[in-house]
Amino acid sequence: MILTEFEILALLSKWGIYLSVAAVIGGAFMLALTRPQPDEGTYLRDYFGFGAVFGLLSITVNFFVQVGSFAEDGLQGMLGQQMLLFIWQTPVGDALAWRLAGFSLALLGSRWLFHSGLGLSRIANALLMVSVIVLGASFSLIGHSTEMNIWAQGLIALHILVIGSWLGSFYPLWHMCSDTALSDLKHTMDKFGQLGIVIVSLVLATGGALVWMLFNHPMELIDSDYGRAILLKLSLIMVILLIAALHKFILVPRLDSPQSSDAEHSARIKLKRSIATEAVIGALILSVTVMLSSLLGPVSLS
Repeated sequence: MILTEFEILALLSKWGIYLSVAAVIGGAFMLALTRPQPDEGTYLRDYFGFGAVFGLLSITVNFFVQVGSFAEDGLQGMLGQQMLLFIWQTPVGDALAWRLAGFSLALLGSRWLFHSGLGLSRIANALLMVSVIVLGASFSLIGHSTEMNIWAQGLIALHILVIGSWLGSFYPLWHMCSDTALSDLKHTMDKFGQLGIVIVSLVLATGGALVWMLFNHPMELIDSDYGRAILLKLSLIMVILLIAALHKFILVPRLDSPQSSDAEHSARIKLKRSIATEAVIGALILSVTVMLSSLLGPVSLS
């Protein structure tokens, strides 16, 4: 399969959207999990801000690329007024509007997150909560979901929220391995491990339900390109689960009262490297998801 320039740009910008959504949702999850003090949570504020700005850039590029692709008139077609208006009135435009609102709210909330005024801080948390819901819901407005019933669209939104909470938490956890007190790091990793069981259960349950709805027959998982891509995504999730088990049973327990500073440093580094590996696999999962939503489609909707 030879991709055109517009298709490559569309894939890259959509991958950017997914990364940004994960950053905002995962950042909100870690904010609720750790409840950091202002001097401790600067990295989370920056994480929100980066996710929001990168998301706004990605959705803008993605929209104009889709306009240009429909216009079939090269770069000039990206700015055609009639085609811009036409695409804006489709589900693509609806999703863009929701994501513009979601990322804008996240950016605004990140600026006020640790403001000294208690009122602004509460408003910031409310804005971040709304942005998470809006971004999750935006995925039910576009792609294969538009051809599915309301229950499937709700499952898609829930799936985005839970998998975003999971994958988007890797950077904050990676950062904490360097700058957080050992007891706090151990406490956070323990809580994340406990909540991770619920998150993973929801990821598998919502994903499994969607697969059940999308396929007419189990053999389509093997016989179709879409099915094989689903299996690849599932395999990558299984690898992350194995790494999570490594954290829970080996790496995190080593944080409990190390015998020396060298032992503590070694335990932190090993955990940090393992989380970085998880993050890379998470990025691969999002890449497969981009391919599923852009280039492939289930037989049931073909």
